Amino acid sequence: MKIVSLKDIAERVGVSRMTVSCALRNSPRVKKETAAHIRAVARQLGYAPDPKIAAVMAGVRNAKRKADEPIAWLNANQNARAYHDYAWLAPYRQGAAERCAELGYKLDEFWLRAAGMTDRRMSSILASRGIRGVVVCPAVLPDITHLRLDWKQFACASFETAVLIPRLHRVAPDYHYNILLALKMLRRLGYRRIGLFLHRQEERRSHHTYLASFRYFQSGISSGEHVEPLIYDPFDKKALFGWLDHVRPDVVLGHHSKLVSWMEESGRRVPRDIGVAHLSLDGDCEDWAGIWQHKRRIGAQTIELLVSMLQNGRFNLPDIAYETNVPGEWRHGKTLRR
Repeated sequence: MKIVSLKDIAERVGVSRMTVSCALRNSPRVKKETAAHIRAVARQLGYAPDPKIAAVMAGVRNAKRKADEPIAWLNANQNARAYHDYAWLAPYRQGAAERCAELGYKLDEFWLRAAGMTDRRMSSILASRGIRGVVVCPAVLPDITHLRLDWKQFACASFETAVLIPRLHRVAPDYHYNILLALKMLRRLGYRRIGLFLHRQEERRSHHTYLASFRYFQSGISSGEHVEPLIYDPFDKKALFGWLDHVRPDVVLGHHSKLVSWMEESGRRVPRDIGVAHLSLDGDCEDWAGIWQHKRRIGAQTIELLVSMLQNGRFNLPDIAYETNVPGEWRHGKTLRR
């Protein structure tokens, strides 16, 4: 018995095979009268669709019109909109969202501090929404240090230093390269007594790389140009002013948007009396001198890492967590003399 094909029906009716296919699927692209005639001819010829081919073609059509697959952006900050409201955090999310769109994904934001939220409940919410990829984001105040999701269900990546436990694959600024680049450029501009002023949280976030690299830099200059760094926690303006008077830096390298106003409050004019350089300009003090960390690139690279894990079925916690370091670039600005 001859199997009737779409081509047979198309030849009998005098239309294309595509028109026949659309008519048999009740597509609105074919006029009702034509579709009815095609279906009648199909019945006369004894046409029956092949279920295997039909399933394959349905999959192809669904792939063309599928919604973007979601990736969770897991925010542990006190502020549910931290990655929108804080200018220095926003570039990470912007870069991640842009890369998601380019790769056929979308970024869905979830807040770990919502009322009644627990790690188990968050795992259940993500799983119920069909989310398999999770970006664990760092908090401004990282008091969530341990996260206990149902890891076997998810592929996870982080950036900066999100949580202490568990260790996840992460993308981070190249702290060692960045601070040595800043120190080298400050020397090139004629500054000799360089003071490092950092919150202990930022120093820890770098895994102590900032301080270790600063000490390494000092080992290569004369002892008369050494300036003891000020690592503070909590901030004490009196201690800052006392440090400035005691160590007498001609430039301060730090990580805070109020550095200039604090210098001027101490009676020093920037950049005439003292220079200021920032270790993370993006979204914060973009007209200052310092390091542009490429935060958008870091967000985008985190998504690329996560998508690679999803496509290769790498779920659950890694046995060894890898780190991708993104080097920054030096940018001159109004806070240094030329």
